[in-house]
Amino acid sequence: MIAIAETDPEGQERFKSFVRSLEKTGWALGKNVTVDVDWYSGNFQRAQAAAKKYVDNEVDVIVVNGTPGMDALRALRTSIPVVFVVVSDPVGAGYVPNLSRPGSNVTGFSTFEPEIAGKWLQLLSRMSPDLKNVSVLLDPKFTAFNSLWLEIKSAAPKQGIIPHPAFASSLAEIERALEVVSKQEQPGLIVSPSPVNTVNRKRIISIVNESRVPAIFPFRFYVRDGALMAYGFDAADQFRRAATYVDRILKGEKAGDLPVQGPTAFEFGINLVTAKSMGLTVPQSLLIAADEIVQ
Repeated sequence: MIAIAETDPEGQERFKSFVRSLEKTGWALGKNVTVDVDWYSGNFQRAQAAAKKYVDNEVDVIVVNGTPGMDALRALRTSIPVVFVVVSDPVGAGYVPNLSRPGSNVTGFSTFEPEIAGKWLQLLSRMSPDLKNVSVLLDPKFTAFNSLWLEIKSAAPKQGIIPHPAFASSLAEIERALEVVSKQEQPGLIVSPSPVNTVNRKRIISIVNESRVPAIFPFRFYVRDGALMAYGFDAADQFRRAATYVDRILKGEKAGDLPVQGPTAFEFGINLVTAKSMGLTVPQSLLIAADEIVQ
């Protein structure tokens, strides 16, 4: 179950990374393993339908990408082994009781600890030194991201910046929220890693760039779509690592005995074309720190 669209190049890269890694462990598609994929595009109803299909078919392992997919599976109370990827705060969300010994039938690869939100704010402030207001684009349906907002809410005032939540669960709500953001004095935007934001990233990028609102996004591949900045982990890498857990489960290990793992490396990207169009001068320190520069 992949949280973005089948036509999205990032979604295809995630799936291909999983398959390549699975094949390296000795599983060959169409020979000794079958992989069925559902692209639910951040839509909870689609996630529910996919989860029910897999549970009804009694598959051997379910790999689920994103919080909506995990919520759909949890509601079914299945005993099928589950490996989640790109899921924030799995303990706080109630998916596992602890990270080292998750127990039951669930394990996986977690993302964004609250501290990363402070890093987003720091990078945004360095790119836009006159920043006075910062908004965080959040999907209120998924409480796993509340910790990111709370981190910004706590850290921003210490830097003389006023924090604002910008709640949105659909493209129409995103557009309305960004209109409010654009009218703030010296605004900035932090885009959370919720599926609805990933699915609609090109529209979000277009709006903030046209409004000249400095923004930072959660995945490096966003800068190739025109985002000013992005800082986060390589999501495709979590799919690669998930395949090794699937291999171990198919060979007899219990999902609950495998520890939940976090990201192993973070990436920073800058789009100089966007910076120039917004009249921003990129500090040399950020250029030196960048893993990818689009120019």
